[in-house]
Amino acid sequence: MESLFLGFNIVFPIFFVLAIGYIAKERGYIDSNFVDKGTWLVFYIALPFKLFYDIKNADIKSLHPKYVIYILSGVIIVTVISWIIGKLIIKDDNKKLSAFIHCSYRSNFVYVGFPILDMIYNGTQSLEHIIVIVAFGLTLYNIVAIVVLTYYGESENKRINIVDILIKIIKNPMIIGIILGSLFNFLNIPVYSGIERSIEMISKLSTPLSLILIGASLKFEGASKDSRAILTSALIKTVLSPLVMVPIGILLGFSNMELGIAYVFWATPCAVNCFVFTKQMDSDYQLASKVITFSFALSILTFPIGISLMNYFNLLY
Repeated sequence: MESLFLGFNIVFPIFFVLAIGYIAKERGYIDSNFVDKGTWLVFYIALPFKLFYDIKNADIKSLHPKYVIYILSGVIIVTVISWIIGKLIIKDDNKKLSAFIHCSYRSNFVYVGFPILDMIYNGTQSLEHIIVIVAFGLTLYNIVAIVVLTYYGESENKRINIVDILIKIIKNPMIIGIILGSLFNFLNIPVYSGIERSIEMISKLSTPLSLILIGASLKFEGASKDSRAILTSALIKTVLSPLVMVPIGILLGFSNMELGIAYVFWATPCAVNCFVFTKQMDSDYQLASKVITFSFALSILTFPIGISLMNYFNLLY
């Protein structure tokens, strides 16, 4: 019971701020225009600055090749599991199937995982392993999304373009923040103290603002349609993924902090940008929006239980 309370206490502030965003939207204080512009601010400014600042000042010794292989392999494993299950429950609807697969494997690690890790480890989590997930895991997320959504796309004009994928990776603001932070760290490039304090101030904006924006993006109406696909996809993302991948991490001999970071990565609910990807690539974006919302609602229960179990078996600290 003590471990369960620990898990609840860790995730409560996260979902409290989410609830503030949702209530503000329902009361009319936040509209879609605010969400769009706020998301741009977080994605292009606050989060890249946070990654740059944290990595620049971190004690980085290695990118841990074994952990890289584990994260990349895990994304593929969860994607394959999602594809197999999706084929079993979704018949003759490629748009719906592609959205199902995309939402089942892709987590909202940056916007939700970062704050949860801050709560678990009080800001002492290993940035080396965070870099692995952001630089390799999230990059593979994008590649798999483009492949899956293109393969099942109904437009004949859609083609998988390797050059376009590489350009999107290179232009990703978070990748740029990681690269610049790493260069400044490894080369000991000095930064004027006034600029560094400014970057630190902006980076602190990322967590609360991103959570408020996510809360304002949630939509609970119309969830009864496609309920089996919605529930199954959300369960794969928040329950099945960590149940499969954390034991594999234990067998591979990872440390408690490595397992804790991995758990948050695998268990974090569906990424909000799944909606953006599915809409832009002519998939079932309505199904994606419902999976996103339900996975967040489900994680209010699954995260406290999961964190408490990780703590009970001494896999966090």
